[in-house]
Amino acid sequence: MALERLHFATEAHGSRLGAESERLRSSLLAALSHDLRTPLTALVGLADTLTLQLLAVQAPESETAAAIRDQALRTSRLVDNLLEMARLQSGTVQPRKEWLALEELIGGAIKALEPSLAGHPLQTDLPADLPLVQGDAVMLERVLVNLLDNAIKYTPPGTPLGITARVAGDVLEVAVWDEGPGLPPGQERILFDRFTRGQRESAIAGVGLGLAICQAIIDAHGGHIRAENRPAGGARFVFTLPLAPPPTAADEVAPPTHAQAAPSTATS
Repeated sequence: MALERLHFATEAHGSRLGAESERLRSSLLAALSHDLRTPLTALVGLADTLTLQLLAVQAPESETAAAIRDQALRTSRLVDNLLEMARLQSGTVQPRKEWLALEELIGGAIKALEPSLAGHPLQTDLPADLPLVQGDAVMLERVLVNLLDNAIKYTPPGTPLGITARVAGDVLEVAVWDEGPGLPPGQERILFDRFTRGQRESAIAGVGLGLAICQAIIDAHGGHIRAENRPAGGARFVFTLPLAPPPTAADEVAPPTHAQAAPSTATS
């Protein structure tokens, strides 16, 4: 009995230490991210202006400026993910649900990733009669941005990407797919854990929070998310959102934010 009590006490102590370590790491990352956001925003703006100015005069340095802008945008998204995870972990963030058109959310995500998507053919397959969904526009657009950004990072340049959506019973099912190397066998579930990456030793930027944030947001909306390998090759991330009775004429459909309607044909 004494050994059993010692065993349980040791396990409890280890769990407390692990939880405290996780809390301290998250707090540190959130603090650093908050301090980095302002200078990064300025850097992205300056790099974008420089790129446009060099392109206007057809200067050979325009490609270098564009690369600086792209890396600044990627770092900015990383910082946003760190801050978003800190907010979600606080337990005080609740989705501000309103009626949304999926096409507008996808359009906003494509716009946010426009420079990075330039090297990937993107196909969208969205039925014209997709129903509206209830959700937080900012949060759900973040899910789409993270899934697309993940596909861009882990596939070679020129790899086709795609977004599909369909009604499946009482849920709306959305999938982001690619024709890249696929997911590590047996890791489809743990990819959604915090600080977990598909390639542990990799030059690809990131700290393994993008998919964890997707999980937290979809859970908060009452949906589910999963990862799988496609039979034809590549990876696919699928999430669902519960469907509710459509709004009546008296209900106000949420106006688009900065999102733009997603194209219904293949783009490059």
